[in-house]
Amino acid sequence: MKKRHLIHSAILVVLITVLAGLHASAQDVVKTNPKLAKLLTETAGVRMIKCTLAPGKELVMHTHPVQMLYCLQGGQITVNYKSGKKEVSDLKAGDAMSASADPPHTTKNTGKTTISFLEIEINSGKK
Repeated sequence: MKKRHLIHSAILVVLITVLAGLHASAQDVVKTNPKLAKLLTETAGVRMIKCTLAPGKELVMHTHPVQMLYCLQGGQITVNYKSGKKEVSDLKAGDAMSASADPPHTTKNTGKTTISFLEIEINSGKK
């Protein structure tokens, strides 16, 4: 029940944010990474995507609109931005976070375990 409440709360936040009119992404993670990023559902400019990365697997260059992330299976990821910036994160199952629109980047599982997470992308429909 706690997970269901968390998901309902996340959806409510997403819907409120959508109404605020945020910007769209340019390089769709699902289209650029169809084997690793699966679109679970999409409605009213909100998308829920499940990403699963085995050790060494990488999401190719993509962007995101405003998003929230919920970690299902933890591990280490390294995000490499087109600008040269690099971020390494150790995520644990149950971690949740939000972020503003991301510039072009890759995401690689640099750990020893498979990592899985849900991304909730918020798209105002503006291209």
